[in-house]
Amino acid sequence: MKVKNSNYAAIIVKDCLSIKHDEEVVIVTDKNKLKITEDLAYFVKKFGGKVSVFYIPEKIRPIEKITEIHAISLISADVVIYILEMDSDEIDLSKEIIFRDYLFTLPLQYKGRVCMMPGFSDQMIDAVTVDYSLIKEKCQHLQDILIDKKIRIETDLGTDIEFSLQGRKIEIETGDITKPGNFGNIPAGEIFSAPVEDTINGKIVVDGSIGGLGKIKYPFYIELKSGKILDIQPINEKDDLIDKFREICELDVPATKTIGEFGIGMNPGAKIIGKIIMDEKVEGTVHFAFGDSYGLGKSHSKFHTDLLINNPSIFVDDKCIMKRGKFLDNY
Repeated sequence: MKVKNSNYAAIIVKDCLSIKHDEEVVIVTDKNKLKITEDLAYFVKKFGGKVSVFYIPEKIRPIEKITEIHAISLISADVVIYILEMDSDEIDLSKEIIFRDYLFTLPLQYKGRVCMMPGFSDQMIDAVTVDYSLIKEKCQHLQDILIDKKIRIETDLGTDIEFSLQGRKIEIETGDITKPGNFGNIPAGEIFSAPVEDTINGKIVVDGSIGGLGKIKYPFYIELKSGKILDIQPINEKDDLIDKFREICELDVPATKTIGEFGIGMNPGAKIIGKIIMDEKVEGTVHFAFGDSYGLGKSHSKFHTDLLINNPSIFVDDKCIMKRGKFLDNY
C-alpha cells in the first residue's frame, strides 16, 4: 500500500505512541476516517506493530453497549486509537458516552495506551507536525507558575473572571502517549485544571467555539457566581448555538451549569475550525468547560462541554503572563 502525504501518521505512531515491535494496536474507525486509518495502520506495520481495525457503520450508531469481542480486544491491546466521526446531526452522540468510556477505561486498566482522535481530519495535520519537546517545556514551565495560584482572565470583549487553583492538580497534555497506562488526545498541547468551584466569579464572553456544536458566529456572555451559571445572553446578535448550549446545561443539573475545567491552549500549529479537540489546543486561547471535571474537581457528570475564548489576558496573582493572546517574554 502506497501512502502519500502521511508524515503526520508517522509522527503519531513513532513519536507520540512509540509503537514497538509486536505491539497490538486496535483502531476504532468509520467510513469517514478510512484514509486516516490506512495511514496509521501502514505506519503501525512499518514500525513493527500488529494492527486490528474495528469498523463502526454509521447505520448502527449510536453505539450504546460494547460487545464482548470488542471488550476483549480492548483489554488485550497495547494501544487503542479512536477516530470515529463526532459531528452528526442525525446521531445522538450523548448515547455513546458509556461506549466511549469503555474505549479508554478498559485499556488503561490493563496498562494499555489510548490515543483519542475523535473527528480527526486533514485540517488538523499542522497541529500534529509540531515540536512536542518545546510544547512540553512550555507546559511544564506554566504548570509551575499556575500551581495554587489565583487566576484572572480578561478580554477586550468583556470577559472578566477570577478563580483559585489552590490545592488543585494541574495536568498537561503534550502528545506523549508512550508509557503503559497513558491516555491523551491528538492533536495535543494544553494545560488544564479544575478551578475551586466556589471561588469562580465574574463573566466570560465566548467568541470561539463550543464543544460538540462548532464555531460561533456571534459572541455571547455567561455570568457566573460561585462557579455556577447565573445567566446566558447574547451581546448583540443572537447565535443559534446559545439555545443548544442552554439545552445541554439542563441535562444534568447542577453539574452541567458548573465549571469543571479551565485550560490554556499551547499548540502553535493548531487553528480554530469548530472541532474542540483542536480548537482548545490553539495557542493564545483559553477554555472553560461545564460539567465533569475529570476527577480534578468536585463536579461529576457524563457531560463535559468546552467553550473557547480568544485573545485573553491572563493574570496570575495579579501578574500578567499573557496579553491579548500573547505570552509575555518574562512570564
